[in-house]
Amino acid sequence: MNPTTRLRCTYALMIVFVAVVIVHMGMFITSQVRNGVFQGPVLNYALIDIVIAYTFGQIIWRSTRQLVLSQKWLKHFRANRHDKLTKRLNYKYRDWGTEIIVVQVNAFVALTIGLLRPKIVVSTTVLEMFNDKEVKAILLHERYHCRNYDGLKTFFSTLLADAFGYLPIVKPILRYYQTWQELFADRFAIRQMGTELYLGSVLLKLAKLGNLRRYEAAVHFTDTTLQYRVMQVLEPDRGVNVPLALLKPFLRSCSILLLFMLGGDS
Repeated sequence: MNPTTRLRCTYALMIVFVAVVIVHMGMFITSQVRNGVFQGPVLNYALIDIVIAYTFGQIIWRSTRQLVLSQKWLKHFRANRHDKLTKRLNYKYRDWGTEIIVVQVNAFVALTIGLLRPKIVVSTTVLEMFNDKEVKAILLHERYHCRNYDGLKTFFSTLLADAFGYLPIVKPILRYYQTWQELFADRFAIRQMGTELYLGSVLLKLAKLGNLRRYEAAVHFTDTTLQYRVMQVLEPDRGVNVPLALLKPFLRSCSILLLFMLGGDS
């Protein structure tokens, strides 16, 4: 099974689990409102109510936090924008149809920010550290995230991880999904450049630098998937093996789902 098909299947499996939980939550709430009294062990109802409150509380909290952080960092980036370099890059890559913001920051910053209208943010440090071809490879990686609306997808995935983290199947699938997001973005950059040379040079330099400054509410060029990305560049003809152990999380999630269903039917 190729990576794209496997990724879609595993993500769909997670969505099925989440959808079943949501449906049963809706049925449970409807039953409570309609009957007005508990028709079973009070403890079961209380535990399910806590789970429902936790789930929707996390959804509200994550959504609010995302909105606040996005506005905060976009304002910060615009306040520190290097106007001359911003105009230069936007003119150079005007055919992309993607806004590029160059910020004066003494750190490696290359990311995509914004959910519905994603923008590329890159720091002056990046432009100083790398040559033109390497910078283009970085920007192409971020352009893929913009075209694919990976910021919005990452937000949705994080929302699921926060709200339904009690389902063991959710987090490993999301880690797997986010890893492949980065690998696909790298593949796009390599195809557009026609060679692995420039992106490979960037990744190897970043691997030597170690931990870099990060910003929240964005899809980052640098992250924990760096080892897989380096492997993909160094051995382009050999498929990258991203491990995904789902048997135990699947069985545990089934058990939790069964308990949830039985508790609501008590």
